Amino acid sequence: MRLTKHELARLPERKRSRRQPGSLASLAAEAGMPLGTLKSRVKTLVDRGYDRDKAIKLALETPIGPQGRPRNP
Repeated sequence: MRLTKHELARLPERKRSRRQPGSLASLAAEAGMPLGTLKSRVKTLVDRGYDRDKAIKLALETPIGPQGRPRNP
């Protein structure tokens, strides 16, 4: 089967969606934290009266604890 010139022409590359630098999604990915966890932590801190930027910083500093039922080996 022969390929024609227009079949051999390369297709234009698609733009890949990238996270905006400084967004909550990119900050959560850098910290290795699920986005939902970061958002809920920020929301609780903002509800307590913290500034949003300070709340994001505090939420990223606190480690993620073990989740689920504790297993005893």
